[in-house]
Amino acid sequence: MEKSMELLGSPIRTAAGIVPLSAAVRSGNLIFLSGQLALRDGALQGSDIAAQTGVVFDNIEVVLADAGSSLSQVVKATIWLRQASDFGEFNQLYATRFGDHRPARSAVVSELLIEGALVEIEVVAETAA
Repeated sequence: MEKSMELLGSPIRTAAGIVPLSAAVRSGNLIFLSGQLALRDGALQGSDIAAQTGVVFDNIEVVLADAGSSLSQVVKATIWLRQASDFGEFNQLYATRFGDHRPARSAVVSELLIEGALVEIEVVAETAA
C-alpha cells in the first residue's frame, strides 16, 4: 500500500528567516498543522494573550481553509501557554472560536522559543482525501 504525504502552506518565516518545517502536512484524510504562533510576515503580533490568540486562530483558519478543512473539522488541539495565569482568558477565546465543537485537547505551560510569544497552537483536522 503506497503512502503519500503532501506538504501544505507557505514557508514559515520569523525574524531569523525561514523555519525548516511545513505549515501543514496532509496524510490521507488528516491535516497535521505545525504549531502556529502569532506571526504575520515573520513578525510577532500582539503583546497580550487575547491579541496573540486571535492571530494564532486566524493563521490556523487560513492553513485549514487552504487544505480544504476548517475549525469544525479539528479533531485534536495541543496548546502551549507561556503563563498559567493566561489560561482562563485563553480558554474563553478558545471556546468562542470553536463554538459548540469540542475537539480533544491538551494544554501545557511552557517557555516558547520565540521571544514574546505567549501561545502556540497545533491542530489535527479531518478533510476529504
